[in-house]
Amino acid sequence: MRRWILALAAMTLLAVACAEEAPSADGGSPSSSAEENQTAAECTDEYKADLFAPDILTIATGNPAYEPWYGGKSEAGSEWKSGDFTGDPHSGEGYESAFAYALAEEMGFSADQVNWLAVTFNKSFAPGPKDFDFAMQQISILPKREKAVDFSAGYFDVNQALIANEGSPAIGVTTLAGLKDLKLGAPIGTTSLQVIEELVQPTQEAAAYDDLDLALKDLKNGQLDGVVVDFPTAFYGYADVVVGQFPDLGGEQEQFGLAFETDSSLVECANIAIEAMRDDGRLDDLKSEWLEVDTSVPVFS
Repeated sequence: MRRWILALAAMTLLAVACAEEAPSADGGSPSSSAEENQTAAECTDEYKADLFAPDILTIATGNPAYEPWYGGKSEAGSEWKSGDFTGDPHSGEGYESAFAYALAEEMGFSADQVNWLAVTFNKSFAPGPKDFDFAMQQISILPKREKAVDFSAGYFDVNQALIANEGSPAIGVTTLAGLKDLKLGAPIGTTSLQVIEELVQPTQEAAAYDDLDLALKDLKNGQLDGVVVDFPTAFYGYADVVVGQFPDLGGEQEQFGLAFETDSSLVECANIAIEAMRDDGRLDDLKSEWLEVDTSVPVFS
């Protein structure tokens, strides 16, 4: 009897120990389950020492900041270039500006604790130390870029489109093969330029520009047959016609992500915030409010 009691006691202790160390239902440890329940604000508070500036969320984006991602008009004396198709990140208008302030709030920052920094597109995901917490500039998550920066989870699914002006030979083309002999352009370092080079593979070299303004000027002057831009941008008056959409590069859905300095602890906090906004429908609401697209535009075959 005594041996049986001792054996039962030993089995009970083993069962308790196993229960304490048992993995969660999703395969994670109990500690990881607790971390999953952490809010973005709690996460940010834990890593606030890693912010570029104390108690400030510093966000980098392009200048000019283009519609429909940024809206509003710059105030007199502002560093942000203002024009027919550009906006001011501080306005809270446009998909990325509105998303930035919603994300900041989820991470525990008030609107006046958000600081915007102007950077060129290529600098936003260049390797090395950053003078900002993350860059938000329609930056597609690509393996090559992931070698230089850490990306957040994707906050917007996107594809590329071709725009042209009346009289362009691009209008009416429905196949990638039909675009091969056309003169196409896009800003340097972008997925738009990569689409031309890898999907179209044109017979004449694609024109690469420092920014979208320069590409659009050549399009207007007839130096280009078409310019490739992201699909939502195509509908905001930059050209007369949205000719078509491009299929996904490499067969994978293109996504925009926030670009952080490598090994930034704040990536985890941003991901918690993005997941919360996706789960409660706020990302979809922002898309409905700020972006206008025509899904009937054909995809080049």
